[in-house]
Parts: sequence; C-alpha cells; structure tokens
Amino acid sequence: MGYTHYWRRPKEIGRKRFSLIVRDFKRVMPTLEHLGIKLADGYGENKPVVNIHRVWFNGLAKCGHEKHDYGIPWPAENAKGVVLSGMPKNEVLGGIWFAGALLNARTCNGDCSHETFNFPRQMNRKNSLLIKDGEMFFDCCKTAYKPYDFAVNVFLIIAKHYLKDDIIVTSDGTIEQWQDAIDFVQRFLDYGQDFQLAN
Repeated sequence: MGYTHYWRRPKEIGRKRFSLIVRDFKRVMPTLEHLGIKLADGYGENKPVVNIHRVWFNGLAKCGHEKHDYGIPWPAENAKGVVLSGMPKNEVLGGIWFAGALLNARTCNGDCSHETFNFPRQMNRKNSLLIKDGEMFFDCCKTAYKPYDFAVNVFLIIAKHYLKDDIIVTSDGTIEQWQDAIDFVQRFLDYGQDFQLAN
C-alpha cells in the first residue's frame, strides 16, 4: 500500500526513441536539482543512472531534511508542488486518511528515497519484474509522494511523448496531481500538455 505510478510498455524500446527520452530527461535534470529535488541512484545513494541502457534513480536517502512521521502519506485533493524545508508541518498537512497524512505538496520524512524508479531500454530478469500483461510488460514505482515523485512524473511524461501508444501510464494520483509536472515539461521541453493518464 502506498502512492504509486504504473506503466505498461514493450519489453524492448528502440535505441533511437530511448536515446531521445534520455536526452530530454538529462536536459531537465539540472532544473530539477535547482528546485531542490535531490536524485540519487536506485539505492538512494550516489548519482542517478541515466544512460542509453537504463534510467535508474531514487530520491536521496540522506537528504538532510527535517524528520517527520507521516505514516503512509497520500496527496490531498489539490496537492501540487514540492516542499523541501521551511514550511511548517501544519501547512504541509492537508488532513488525514486511515493510513497516514494527506499532503498538500510532495515532501519527505527526513529520507527522500522510497522505491527505485527503474526504466531499462531492454527489460530482462536481471533488471526488472518482467510481468507480462497482454503484449506489454508491467512495472511500477511507489514514491510515497516524496519529492522525487515529481521527477518520476516528468520522466513518464517524456517517455509518453516519444513512445505514444507503446506506453500506458496509470497512477494512484489524478491528472490534476500531475499538472505541475505537465506544466514543467511544457515549459522546459515545449511538449507535454497533451499527456493523459490511462483509465
């Protein structure tokens, strides 16, 4: 249980399309860092892996942010943006649900990492779940609405732009909770406004 994004995609993505996805994600990574979104490798340490073979990242585990107990966090109805520090806890909280806090913005509990985001060019038993769903393969990433959730949204919007119907993205969130990432991609890459979550 926890706030998660899901996608179905081909087992292998052509080199050209994958390199375009990687190129555009690399293009916005400095801006994500400037916003204070600290990305690390899949273990929440070191540097993220973004190359022609795979995109593999997480939030930074030792981020230095204030520790909070949010239980199992979930975005509030009108949640958006990223809060890293300095905002009082009572302003971050938008309420509660049975498992934890409803958050008004992406935030962390003193550890910006959660589940690894993994998107290899070629899925295999060593680097992915390999769960077949019809003609496509399923994967997901539980982000707990931590700051790196924004980077996961941005990456999936970029991937959808280049893969079109070859990727189906769904989410525990609504399109409204993705709108800030859509606006970010539109502003910095000049596409993204047509992004839609599948039903």
